[in-house]
Amino acid sequence: MATKKGTDTKEKIFNAALKVFAKKGFSAATTAEIAEEAGVAQGTIFRYYKTKKDILRGVMIEYVDKFDEFADFDSIQKIIEDNAEKPLDEILKLIVLNRYKAFKKNFHISKVIHYEMQFHDDIMDMHLKKCKEKEGLVMKHILQHIDIDEDKYKKLGQKSLSIIFTSMMFGMFFQRLNGVRGNDEIPIEKEIDIIIDVFFNGILKR
Repeated sequence: MATKKGTDTKEKIFNAALKVFAKKGFSAATTAEIAEEAGVAQGTIFRYYKTKKDILRGVMIEYVDKFDEFADFDSIQKIIEDNAEKPLDEILKLIVLNRYKAFKKNFHISKVIHYEMQFHDDIMDMHLKKCKEKEGLVMKHILQHIDIDEDKYKKLGQKSLSIIFTSMMFGMFFQRLNGVRGNDEIPIEKEIDIIIDVFFNGILKR
């Protein structure tokens, strides 16, 4: 039976590894660096994880758990129900802002996984099986509960609309949070307005 001290030590190692992986990448990170970051002896790591790869698998499992928080259908449903009288673009804005807050909270894990799954087939497989389907279900759930006027918009089907909107949404989330855009960020609310406008109206002048 795990003791509280043992659980705390394992969590320290996990969080330290996550920090080092995010900074240097899995391949470049060493267990010595992880141990130093965690404030434990290097040998202590192997009491809890057989290999460095086992830590990365642990990060993936944690990511799967955190993705359940992102795919929180109850909170999405509540936003839709509480704002049923508002225009469609305003409802979507509230949903995207809500999802951004959840995504931002767990971005440190997402950043590691989305980078490392390029190089680890097992991590990629776990992502596809556990998270990719849920990612699509988020938008599918939204589309099922909001009224898109088919006389006004193209009939692209739920799958196509889901792919387009989630790509725009997650692309914006990653760019805002990974620090590559410098200091010229516009407020999140304004950027959400832009992607929703482009989603519905494209970029042609009207």
